[in-house]
Amino acid sequence: MAEHPNKHIREAIKYAEENGWSFVKASPRAHIHGVLYCPRRARDGHRFNVHSTPRKPEAHARDIRRQVDNCEH
Repeated sequence: MAEHPNKHIREAIKYAEENGWSFVKASPRAHIHGVLYCPRRARDGHRFNVHSTPRKPEAHARDIRRQVDNCEH
């Protein structure tokens, strides 16, 4: 897992990985930190962009957890 500067988002990424999601770090020039993919890495699978510097990091971490919990794959 690539280290995110915010501890809430780091914990949310770890939570996603523990539930079978995979994290792919973006390139250094990207505007996002990386992408989370659900266990079904097909066209109909879910993905979630992890922002580098969201305005409300705690809310972004909650959104990551919510996306993981609501995924039916």
